[in-house]
Amino acid sequence: MNQHVNDVKYVGWVMESVPVVVFENYELSSMTLKYRRQCNQSNALQSMCSPRSCTAKLEKEAEVEVNGAGCSYTAGSQTSIPDVAKCVPPHLQFTHLLRLQVDGAQILQGKTQWRLKKSKHLH
Repeated sequence: MNQHVNDVKYVGWVMESVPVVVFENYELSSMTLKYRRQCNQSNALQSMCSPRSCTAKLEKEAEVEVNGAGCSYTAGSQTSIPDVAKCVPPHLQFTHLLRLQVDGAQILQGKTQWRLKKSKHLH
């Protein structure tokens, strides 16, 4: 009725910025979100995430370097997690930011923690 966005939408937008390789090999273990201000359905947002204890440039062509070990993943490439298995940590943490595209005003800050899926046998 008031055109405000439902909390579930925010979670979806936060998850959009996580690289696909993380979803393929990790499961979400916790999420903390701090809402800064409301947004409306008509607002254009930017969803950004940055790995903690890793260096990465996360954009459409996402490059992830895990713990400085020299392993990388580029979104859309054929690189698979077994190719970089020796440098994949059992846990990952990301910080997240949703902001308005027009002026950069912060909508939400968050943190996610991920654990390696039990079905993944990395050596």
